[in-house]
Parts: sequence; C-alpha cells; structure tokens
Amino acid sequence: MAEVFFSCQPVFSNDLQQWGSELLFREGLENKFPSIDEDTATSRILSANFLASNSNQNQSRYIVSFGESSLMDEIPLSMPSQSLIIFLTDDCHPNAELVSKLRAYRTEGYRIMMDGKAMHNAWRNYLELVDIFSISMERDNPSDWEQTISQYSQQVFLARKVEKQEELAAAQSVGFTLFQGYFFEKPTIVRSEDVAPSVMSLLDICIIINKNPDDIDTLTNIISKDVSLLYKVIASANILAKTKTNKIANPRQAVVYLGVQALRRLVSLLIMSNLNHQHAAQLQSIALLRATFFSSLQIDNKEFNADEAFIVGAFSMLDVMLSKPMSEIVSQLDLSAAVKKGLTTKEGVYGQLITLSHDIEHANWNGLINWCNELKLNDKAVLKEFEAARVSTAEITSSMQV
Repeated sequence: MAEVFFSCQPVFSNDLQQWGSELLFREGLENKFPSIDEDTATSRILSANFLASNSNQNQSRYIVSFGESSLMDEIPLSMPSQSLIIFLTDDCHPNAELVSKLRAYRTEGYRIMMDGKAMHNAWRNYLELVDIFSISMERDNPSDWEQTISQYSQQVFLARKVEKQEELAAAQSVGFTLFQGYFFEKPTIVRSEDVAPSVMSLLDICIIINKNPDDIDTLTNIISKDVSLLYKVIASANILAKTKTNKIANPRQAVVYLGVQALRRLVSLLIMSNLNHQHAAQLQSIALLRATFFSSLQIDNKEFNADEAFIVGAFSMLDVMLSKPMSEIVSQLDLSAAVKKGLTTKEGVYGQLITLSHDIEHANWNGLINWCNELKLNDKAVLKEFEAARVSTAEITSSMQV
C-alpha cells in the first residue's frame, strides 16, 4: 500500500455555497507541485480519490486536470460524469482526434473546463466545447472580462485566486458565478492510502482483453486472484452504476456489469498510476488465502453463499490495507447485508469465518474447535481445506511477483 497526497481546494457558487472541489496531486503534506508528469498525477488522484475514498461520489463535484494522453485513452470515462469536471492542461492542443474525443465526452454528460487563455490561442475556434472558463484574478482584472462574459452567457466563468472581499465583489459584479481562493478557504492536503494491484495481473488483463475480450471466465479468474484489483473492479462498478437492482455478489458479476471497455479503461488508469509498489503483498496473500478457504467450505446455513464468502475473505484485510475503518470501506460497495455485517462487526456466518481463519492463522486451536462447533464443521477437515488454500495461494502469489 502507498500514501497518496492531493490538494483539495473548494469552489464556491454565487451564493457562497460549496459547489465542488479541485483536486491536485501532491508529493507530501506541503502544498507543492509534484515532479511527476501530469498523466501519472491524474491517474493517482483518480485511483485514490474515487476508488479508495469514503466520499459520496454522487453528491460531489471534482475538478481534475487531464493531459492529452489521458483524454485520448478515455481515462475520464472511468469516473461518473456527474462527479467529474474535465480540466484541460496547457499541453492539450486542438487536433482533430482530441476535438472529437471532447465532443464525445460532452455527449456522455461530462463538463469541460479550460483556462481563459483558450479564448486567445488555438482553442478559440472550439469554444463551444467549453462549459467553464477559469480566470485567475492574480493575472486579470475582473472588469476586463465583463464584455466576454456577457457575450458567452451560456458558459460559466470561474474566478480563481480570490483573496479579498473587494475582489469577490468585483468578480460578482461582472458576471463570474464560481469562485475559488484563499478568501474562502485555503486548500487542504488530503492523505489517502491506496492498494496496489499486481502489475502482472494488470498486464494479464490487458492481454486477455486484446486477444479474447469475450473470455469473461478468464478475466474473472485473474481479477479474483488479486485482492486489490478485485476491490477496485467492484468499487468501479458501483460508482459507474446508473441503476442497480441486484447486489454484486461475485467477481464475475462485477466484470459483466463493467463490460470490456470500462474494464480496459480501469486497467489503463491503474497502470498509468504507476502502482508498482508491493508493500501490501503479505496482506493481499492473507486475504486471498481466506477468500479461497471460505469459498471451499460446505456450510449448512441459509446466509452462506460460496461467492459471497469469497468476497468476504478477499475484503477482510482492506481496513488494514487502506488504514480506514471497515464501515467506511463497505459503505461504498453494493454488498449484501450479511456480507457487510460480517466484515464490519464480525457477526453472522461470515463474521464467524473471519474469526475462525484468524484463530487458525494464530494457532488458537481452542478457537478453531469452538467455531467449528458453531458452524457444524469437522475441525480436521477444516484444517485440510485451509492447508489446501494456503498451497494454492502460495502458487498464485509466487506467479504474480513483479
């Protein structure tokens, strides 16, 4: 797992209510620009904020900067359109392919934001693509924009670097309707833990998608073996969902729900975010062992389902991996009540399985016998299943090392 830092600066509407926030990648707790490229920074922000945060995406707007490479790779489509404002970086130039891609984003409901400089550079012939113009009060006088704002009345103008009451009043008087700056609130640095999928898993997914995109079973198999990737696939399915009537109960459901194109974009985002750190390898190995072990058991209980048991085992270490309460993590995922209860309170049949596994891992044989009696299982048979799962997990993890 790795710490990810990003600056979060609120944006306010004309009535001074928070309208959204701008996210900018940072390398530490100081509000300094990073030394990595824009696409890598963007991918890390998206992975950490959308796929590993506890924020309610449906009720939040985030301005995120995208370079041309990320836009052409359709990385924004990994995030819900109602939550994401696409802010073009200065390295974006209006070639035919990029213009076509921006039109497609707007058709999908995404809003496009550009610096006010777009009105005077190569983008001036494509201003109909822009929903929001960003103007720095440090660089421009608000009154200089009055005529432009009146001319482009269908578009929104954001005044940046507003630091004084008189600057706010001047910007409001000429038609600015969004505002950002130290006058309202200084940016806060948010620290987030992000779990790294195996690079080999990501590459395997790319190979399967390119060679045989209809091979759902193989895709599911690869994803199921990597706890971090499984978590992000299910989280992505949840945040992209427009309507859902059924719970996502197993990895195959998540893959089918996302579809090949969305899965391809998600994997591209994770590869671009340079998540090649393997500090969580041991925790992921324990989680995969539990997932394999739980799903192999035959338990006579109406709450027990082998697919759900796999998810419980796979996610049982996420609170440690992400350094967040399990209740915050599962609140983002559309899981059954029994699964959530097991993960958060260690109650019910799934909670008993987690405690059973913990007792085996720590050689607490009295605990093993107690939980086997509760679950009506033979303790010797359970230990054989656990050992088989351990061997299987060791084989899988050894093949996934990067």
